[in-house]
Amino acid sequence: MASNRRLIGYAVVAVVALILLMGLLSFVTVSEGNVKVVTNQGQVTGEVLGPGWYVLNPVTESTNTLSVRPQEYTMSATQGEGNVNRNDQVDVLTNDGLQVGVDITVRYSVNASEADVLYTKYRTLPQAESRLIRPSIRSELRTEAGDINTTEIYTKNGQERLREATRDVLREEFEGTGLELQAVQIRAVDLPQQYQNSIEQKEIEQQKLAQERTRIDRAELQKERQRIEAEASAEQIRIRGEALRENPIVLQQRRVEALKNATTIYVPMGGNQTNPVLTREAD
Repeated sequence: MASNRRLIGYAVVAVVALILLMGLLSFVTVSEGNVKVVTNQGQVTGEVLGPGWYVLNPVTESTNTLSVRPQEYTMSATQGEGNVNRNDQVDVLTNDGLQVGVDITVRYSVNASEADVLYTKYRTLPQAESRLIRPSIRSELRTEAGDINTTEIYTKNGQERLREATRDVLREEFEGTGLELQAVQIRAVDLPQQYQNSIEQKEIEQQKLAQERTRIDRAELQKERQRIEAEASAEQIRIRGEALRENPIVLQQRRVEALKNATTIYVPMGGNQTNPVLTREAD
């Protein structure tokens, strides 16, 4: 009898423990910035739990967590900068056949109300990135780059074309997946070193040409200034000559002023005499 009562006691304790365990397992907590997709025996029920406390059937129901915080997916040539720990730059060919590297970042998030759709299709965000985002980026960048010249692709206009094309494709691809596109950023466009050197050399030549043009322009301005000054001086002499011819008295005054500065003064006595008759030394 004692042994039976002991067994009954153990059974009661076990049942109580099981009930407590089931009760603890039935409580589900969802933290801020996350949602949980409910499944019943492995099948997605369509129920999405936001932040808070919930009670589920631990026997048949389970949950799967997805972050609804903003996410970034980066493909970059710099190791450790992108989502893949190696050179993950997207290599594309321009329409004139030159290979160019493109660094890109895509910002997106999970639509909380459609998290069950995302879970059904991809289960996790890394799966969505590798199966949807990554191939869409690579495909569209290569397609768009094939319509852009090398001389344009690294400019602001060329990078904007790449960004807009990728953005439009991702928006279309995200439809019905539970993902929302926030932004697309072209981080860098890297040209081959040989092409960069040729561009730099061309810029140096253009700078030298501009400097030479500036020097020539300055020389031309100097010549023009000298010509204008010479013409002005000649015009001044002409006007002065005309003024003296028209005013003999002024001419006589000029002669007198000139004679005042002379060392010896010769004074002819008559209009027909050629030999001087009077000389004196000036003070």
